[in-house]
Amino acid sequence: MKLKLICWFAVLSSYAAIAQASAQAPLIGAQVWIEPGQTPTQTDGWFRELAQAHMPVARIFLMWSYLEVGPGQWDYSLYDETFRAAEKYHVRIVATLTPSGPPTFLEGNGNQGGGYPPTEEARAAAAGYIEKVVNRYKKSPALDTWLLVNEPGMAPAPYPLAMGEFRVWLKKRYATIGVLNQSWGTAYGSFEEVTLQAESGVFASKNRQIDWLDFWRIYQTEQLRWIDRQVRLNDANPAHGMHVNPHALISNMARLSDDLASWRPFLDSLGCSIHPAWHFGLLNRDQYALGVSYINDLVQGSSEPKPHWVTELQGGNNIYSGSKAMDPTADDIGQWVWTSIGAGADRVIFWLLNARSQGTEAAEWSLLDFQQKPSRRLETASAIARVVDSHGDFFRGAHVLKSPVTVILSLETETLEEQYHDADYSGRSSNAHLIAALGIYQALSQIGVPPRVKLFGDYDWRAKTTAQRVVILPDARAITESQVSDLEAFVGNGNMLLITGLTGFYDPHARAWPLAGFPLARVTGAELKEVHFIGSDIDLFLGSPAMTLPSHLWISSIENHSAQVAGERNGEIVATMRKTENGSLVLWVPSLVGIGGWLRGTEPLAVYLKSLLAQPIESEPFHFPRPQKGCLIRVLKNGDAYLSVVTNGGDTPILCQVQHPAGLQSEKLWGQSPTQQGSDAIYSLGSRGTSVTLWK
Repeated sequence: MKLKLICWFAVLSSYAAIAQASAQAPLIGAQVWIEPGQTPTQTDGWFRELAQAHMPVARIFLMWSYLEVGPGQWDYSLYDETFRAAEKYHVRIVATLTPSGPPTFLEGNGNQGGGYPPTEEARAAAAGYIEKVVNRYKKSPALDTWLLVNEPGMAPAPYPLAMGEFRVWLKKRYATIGVLNQSWGTAYGSFEEVTLQAESGVFASKNRQIDWLDFWRIYQTEQLRWIDRQVRLNDANPAHGMHVNPHALISNMARLSDDLASWRPFLDSLGCSIHPAWHFGLLNRDQYALGVSYINDLVQGSSEPKPHWVTELQGGNNIYSGSKAMDPTADDIGQWVWTSIGAGADRVIFWLLNARSQGTEAAEWSLLDFQQKPSRRLETASAIARVVDSHGDFFRGAHVLKSPVTVILSLETETLEEQYHDADYSGRSSNAHLIAALGIYQALSQIGVPPRVKLFGDYDWRAKTTAQRVVILPDARAITESQVSDLEAFVGNGNMLLITGLTGFYDPHARAWPLAGFPLARVTGAELKEVHFIGSDIDLFLGSPAMTLPSHLWISSIENHSAQVAGERNGEIVATMRKTENGSLVLWVPSLVGIGGWLRGTEPLAVYLKSLLAQPIESEPFHFPRPQKGCLIRVLKNGDAYLSVVTNGGDTPILCQVQHPAGLQSEKLWGQSPTQQGSDAIYSLGSRGTSVTLWK
């Protein structure tokens, strides 16, 4: 039986029960950088350091260029010593393969490489490398996981292997070369003639580039699957998991062809790289804890029910590498690690324990100082590991409280924006959809309910659940007919859908849906009338609930059919609300309120969402009584016990007020203890402050 909106208590009492619990306490570790010239004594010391720090995970790179020292000449001594040290100190090894980093005599550059083998010859050589190293180390008791390739996301490249498969893919997509020519504005005689040379001119079709991005996402997934097969051919031990760590996840994911959920079938866990110095260009310094939380939720959403890791977390200063200078403090390290643990990360692995000695990243990123002694950052990571160890009974079996709200990301939209974008406004940039999602994410986090994050194609739209679900589509401009059908099914099952921005304005190839029937009207009960440019800063008044929200760039007017009016401006309808007999609700605000909030402050949006979602939010075991800027909370649950991680990402001290279930006793695990006021806990957090409390 479908429940009405008022039946939210059942949602919150059930969602925790279906969350996956971890079979072990979270593990903290670090990358040990192994390179020629290091001595066995040094290697032994690094693994001893990890063991003494209660950080029993070491990630290493099995560098092909260090192993095959001449054609057919393999020298394993460097890594044999590494595995011996790991076995000695009972440290688990996450072994990163480098199948695209061949030695110089095979046209590599002597480093770890990137991407995938571009030719059949390169692929055969890579298969040989994988066979050698996997068989060499698969029997080591220290081996824990194979990491297939470091940071797999890459921009499409015209590899000979890829081009052949692209032409086959085009045949399936277009059936005849005439149909392709009509789409692309070309005059090919056959599919075998197809190239990637783009047409010039302002009005030239961009469909060739869009198809290339669509194809490459599939191609990248297949390359990872191929590496996985090569490893499993040589190591059938199910105890050795398969893993990858995508990077740059706070940016347009279509640019790097990351379809994370499509990797789930052949992986045992999914990770990520989180380097503020590289990846947080869209964030200000006070939003770094929010960025860590968001990436964890994105990766968990793409990995579940399998575990997710933070496979690389910035451990030290960067001088020349990175896109911005960044020197994490001990407080940063504590905040990022606890936020990740609170978001459900199964492992947190730092980049690096010990720094490279030369070249790119030389003497950077390290948890050890130049005398190879622990920095305050390493001491902080070790202290957290000890806290987790001493409370293993809670952490083993703990799970993240699943949010009642899900924010959807659209790869189709990000692909479109990668081709159609301009730098004049955020709303016209290649990151417009992402910024809208971040605005919604931040607003919900300010209420104390960080949402789940899912890719459109990975969400189960048609599931019939006993509890009502809430989904937010933030400015998803490219949408397909089949996706609209999914939304219809979702609403038909009695759920709540919030649609913002120019969602549904185009199909994936920039066909304007408002001039072609506007399929989204089947969901909204209304259709777009016009889109009006107003300017960078817009105030949008909504009447249900009454609120003025910061918006951005455009305000859309609506031709209403069967919905209720939820907002008006200058005599035009600018928002609608559709309610159905089965309890579903569709709120449509076709203006850029997510981007407006992100650029000008999400506090009004947080107030609006808290009012709109009052029942699910107030039924949360832990939440904020009112929106609180700068405060972030993550919660784990195990039985009747909870763990809350409350952070202040900013420089300015703040008070964070958290409502929690009555009758719980608190135990401080980290940072400042909260002050109790009835069922409220008041946290006084200094600059970059973090407080971790166990509630029983």
